[in-house]
Amino acid sequence: MTGREWMYSGWSPGQAPSNEWIENTNIFLDRAFSMLSLVENDTIKCPCAKCRNYVRHKRFDVEMHLCKHGFRDDYRIWTSHGEGHIEAGSDESLDEADRMDDMLVDLANANPPTIDDEPTASAQAFYRMVSSADQPVHESTTHTTLSAVARLLALKSHYNMSIAHFEANLELLNEILPPESKIPKDFYQSKKLLEGLGMRYVKIDVCYNNCMLYYKENEKKDKCDVCETSRYEEGPGRVPRKVLRYLPITDRLQKLYAYEKTAKMMQSHKRSRSGQMLHPCDGEAWQQFDEDFPDFASDPRNVRLAVATDGFTPFSINAAPYSCWPVFVTPLNLPPCAIMKSEYIFLALVVPGPEHPGKKLNILMQPLVDELLSLWSGVETWDASIKKRFKMRAAYLWSIHDFPAYGNFSGWSTHGRLACPICLCDSKAFNLHHGHKACWFDCHRRFLPSDHVFRYEANAFRKNTMIHDEPPRHLTGEEILTQMSTLMSNSANYGVLHNWTHVSCFWQLPYFHKLLLRHNIDVMHNERNIAEAIWNTCFDISEKTKDNAKARKDLAKICNRPSQHLKQKSNGKWDRPRAPFCIDKNDKPTILKWFQELKFPDGYAANIKRGVNLTSRKILGLKSHDYHIFMERLLPTAFRGFLPENIWKCLAELSFFYRQLCAKELKKDTICSLEQQIVVLLCKMEKIFPPAFFNPMQHLIIHLPQEARLGGPVQARWNYPFEQ
Repeated sequence: MTGREWMYSGWSPGQAPSNEWIENTNIFLDRAFSMLSLVENDTIKCPCAKCRNYVRHKRFDVEMHLCKHGFRDDYRIWTSHGEGHIEAGSDESLDEADRMDDMLVDLANANPPTIDDEPTASAQAFYRMVSSADQPVHESTTHTTLSAVARLLALKSHYNMSIAHFEANLELLNEILPPESKIPKDFYQSKKLLEGLGMRYVKIDVCYNNCMLYYKENEKKDKCDVCETSRYEEGPGRVPRKVLRYLPITDRLQKLYAYEKTAKMMQSHKRSRSGQMLHPCDGEAWQQFDEDFPDFASDPRNVRLAVATDGFTPFSINAAPYSCWPVFVTPLNLPPCAIMKSEYIFLALVVPGPEHPGKKLNILMQPLVDELLSLWSGVETWDASIKKRFKMRAAYLWSIHDFPAYGNFSGWSTHGRLACPICLCDSKAFNLHHGHKACWFDCHRRFLPSDHVFRYEANAFRKNTMIHDEPPRHLTGEEILTQMSTLMSNSANYGVLHNWTHVSCFWQLPYFHKLLLRHNIDVMHNERNIAEAIWNTCFDISEKTKDNAKARKDLAKICNRPSQHLKQKSNGKWDRPRAPFCIDKNDKPTILKWFQELKFPDGYAANIKRGVNLTSRKILGLKSHDYHIFMERLLPTAFRGFLPENIWKCLAELSFFYRQLCAKELKKDTICSLEQQIVVLLCKMEKIFPPAFFNPMQHLIIHLPQEARLGGPVQARWNYPFEQ
């Protein structure tokens, strides 16, 4: 029986099953009970939705359970009834929803056969743990020992139980349950059972002002060396004022190789030979790293890592303001269908609040850097795919952040006219006289070919200005390190000649200066900010538009566009003529009604129409993914016919640019073409929008194709997986 849709189509709760379902179920049971390896004391594992292959029953009971509860979800491959698992290279989907009991069944099959080479100590602890995944607490329950203990420990954490409270609950459970039940007797045995997960964490006291960690040689100190703030709260006892929680990643990386399926997946990365970029290994950053460190690249099991951080508020918005900052680490070796999945994203640090640490995040990341140094040397690991030990090494490849965190992580401030961390000191940005903000207007003609016509248009951009400058040179790691050491001591020129605030702790890594792409510009936040700016400016939303009165005053000073200058009325007030990129107020309801009528396939996009407000002529509550859909799919259609043709074409080109950039498969020729096209496109936008429109986000677009060439598809380099 290859087609098994009958298992679910022929049965419904509360209704009699179909004749086909009854016939095929009897064939299934005849087959299962005929296999001596499955039958124990006339019982087999019951595949009903309640027992889920955890509990054994005799045939009559199995029949009754299946009639009452139906088959367990997604059991088309009868793994507990004589059929083998599908290997990692098959067409089995890797996008299934996580379920704890499904995970435990998978783990139960992770036990290695008897061989000469023994697993490492951590792998043995892992196998001891998963061996309990198939052992019910007692014969009348579907809970296994592992699932029961995991839930009990989760309750302890959720309700902040003391150890004494937890052990009192265990004592009561052991008194209630049958004597042969397999529930641990105390907290120690419970933690021992789960030690194979490798989820230990370390508490490290922190200076209240984030000046230092009480770590290593500073572990015994009672006050900060920098600000002399006390380490402990006032009063009895030694209660630390602030605690950093660090979860080592080595054990969890080793667990990926302790399970045969993930061990094969971690070695599956291969460079594309079709000219397409499907995986980070197809990018120049990965390939250059392989050339610089051939001993590391010689073993495909060595791990490349991405580090990401993003702040969040754990309490309600009505509570006192508080934010904490988790730091995540994820392996990049996995195949494209599994990379960045939540099950492979490891929490490494929880940076405490109540406020963002700013550049002192660099101090708090030190435990992670120390572990990365250890992983560069290697750690003995068990490879379940070949049943042998090997020396696993790991290396940092890049980081993923929003733009402010980029500055804290890299050491180059992302504020002011030198905010671009790619152009560094060679920036042509300036401050607006009336808007008082950094502006990147007319900073992109220098990226054009030397003979391009835009360079010599004297009044299309700035007044009476032609551009002969060359684009900024991309510095090597050694040059950046030299520049930091030279300019950091010159604090008087901060914001004038440089924006260096500190030396990132990641420069301690012996290979860091060789990396081509140390930090990523987050495409998610960039696309959101660009889409939001276009919507607010074209819809002329008063409090958010980039085309306000101050912007018009700056435009009059910088550009030769007299039709857009402010005009003074007879009553002394100023009139702001409607710009050609602004949609007529009579057309706005038509566009908003179109948004109200939009329908998307399930899971494709949020229900945007619920945010449409015809009274205020706005769309409220849009999230990052809504702007992603708006920019790449809706913008060209929504604005067509309501803007002049040249402006609409420019916005449509920008939409298509992001659509190509965010594709799961990138062609190298396309990326090279985008690097040339985006420069011209930004220059076209400079001819349309006022100088105030061009903040750092608009400028960063010019660097996105280059980062795609270095790092590969954005799916392994943006913030969506971590924000979710």
